[in-house]
Amino acid sequence: MRSILSAPSHEDLGHLAHHMSRLMHKVLQSGFSPGGHAALWAPAVDICETADHYEVIVELAGVRREEIEVYTENHCLIVSGWRGDPTPEDKICLHQMEIEEGPFRRSLRLPADADETAVSARYRDGFLYISIPKRAGGEARDEKVP
Repeated sequence: MRSILSAPSHEDLGHLAHHMSRLMHKVLQSGFSPGGHAALWAPAVDICETADHYEVIVELAGVRREEIEVYTENHCLIVSGWRGDPTPEDKICLHQMEIEEGPFRRSLRLPADADETAVSARYRDGFLYISIPKRAGGEARDEKVP
């Protein structure tokens, strides 16, 4: 009798190890919600600086514009929202699952010369572009120390 099952390849084991590593990182980073899913995921972010402003680029593929919230609080930039499950509703079985879904949040400390009152954002092709102007003359904001 010939077996149609074969031992897992090194590539299969590599994929499994990578998936388990991502899962453990997700659990340790965000914990679990009562529903059993990870509470939050954090989208990837790039931060650039020009002579007159900071540019934050947030990767949000599959997130609808109306599901994104951008605001500042305590001199931090906060981007939060929700991404739904992208898999078809009529799926029979999942073979691989790497795309994060559910609520997300990213909080970034703003530099001292960032003007948090003039933040603007635009969403295009799955990327959120946030522009934060620098204060004139590079002056730092007044900060109250308790």
